[in-house]
Amino acid sequence: MKRLKTPEQEAEDLVESLEQALQFFEGDETNVVVHRIPIAVPDIAKLRRKLKLTQDAFAGKIGVPVATLRNWEQGRRYPTGPARVLLNALEREPKAVMAAIAASETVEAAE
Repeated sequence: MKRLKTPEQEAEDLVESLEQALQFFEGDETNVVVHRIPIAVPDIAKLRRKLKLTQDAFAGKIGVPVATLRNWEQGRRYPTGPARVLLNALEREPKAVMAAIAASETVEAAE
């Protein structure tokens, strides 16, 4: 059975974690374990064509400027954060994601 830590032990662990974070941001990775999880970027132009959407329509659906979409499609920039997650979800489950997008558009129109 795992023993619970005292508040003092939890505080010590927190301070140690913050010190490790500071070391990492200062460039010292000797006492730090870094986990990097790559998230693939789908072929955005291919995905858009599969969904039978123009650049303008697709950009509008996913909430980005059309210039951003063009930069992604032409490889000048790459989506990050929530945009990358959304594009991966669209690639894997296009019907479900498009249904969710349509539902959110309906709610926005009603507000």
